[in-house]
Amino acid sequence: MLEMKHIKVNYGEFVALDMGRDIIVDAHDIVGIVGSNGAGKSTLIKALTNQVAYTGKIVKPGQIAVHLQENNYPAIVTCRTILEGLLQTTYKKDPKLIALVQFFDFEKNLKKKVAQLSGGQKQRLTIIMVLYQDAPLTCFDELSTGLDFETRFNLMAKIKAWYANKPAMILLITHYFDELEKLANKLLIIDQGHVVDYDLATMLFAKYVGYSAVVVDAPQLAITLPKGCDIIRGEAGQTVIGCDNQNSQQLVIAHLNQHGFTFSATRTSVTLIYLNALHRREINRLGQTS
Repeated sequence: MLEMKHIKVNYGEFVALDMGRDIIVDAHDIVGIVGSNGAGKSTLIKALTNQVAYTGKIVKPGQIAVHLQENNYPAIVTCRTILEGLLQTTYKKDPKLIALVQFFDFEKNLKKKVAQLSGGQKQRLTIIMVLYQDAPLTCFDELSTGLDFETRFNLMAKIKAWYANKPAMILLITHYFDELEKLANKLLIIDQGHVVDYDLATMLFAKYVGYSAVVVDAPQLAITLPKGCDIIRGEAGQTVIGCDNQNSQQLVIAHLNQHGFTFSATRTSVTLIYLNALHRREINRLGQTS
């Protein structure tokens, strides 16, 4: 179990993180940490790994593995040499390392020098070393930045499969919310250093979006919404209709089909959870100051 109790991090007079509540992560939890640049996501990881001073209390496992945004390996050294040197092992005599290398389809890259690797191959090299530690808590910071969609998709599938039956805890920072929809069972939403909410992703969707959302590819929509539906926050160029139940969703879809609109329905969108959680927080803040 990981417990973070009222963690606060200051950089001089600037408050980088002030969580203001307790956060508990259990075994098997994959927690997506959601927030804009500068929200405090990486600062939280640094506090967990004692890279910055903090107040509050953290109860954590004795071992934490961390995947950082950038890893600079010697360009002229082979991948096998890096694996054996950093992990202090011999590849041919290490069944666990062999299994990881095979799992990530990396055998053909062992003799390559780092300079010869693609971005996706470098990420796999780092991930192999992170997973090799079998830590009870692993933090991934921007796991797939710079990778194309297909490489990201394949990498996420591999990560999900690897952790499927392991009692590990994972904290996952990414700007690709589709990755969180595939991997995370919980979301920690942070804005300007403060916790907006923390819960199961399904509970947060119900709280901020509804039973489902119908996303219409139109910036404005002149229709009469059925009972149990409302316009909610969405991305630019779209109109998003939050539905309270399956019946109201079906009524909306029937109307959109009748009028030839292009749309999609979702019950998992992390983007909609995030946008509407921030919107509600702002409404509450304005209400408190008025």
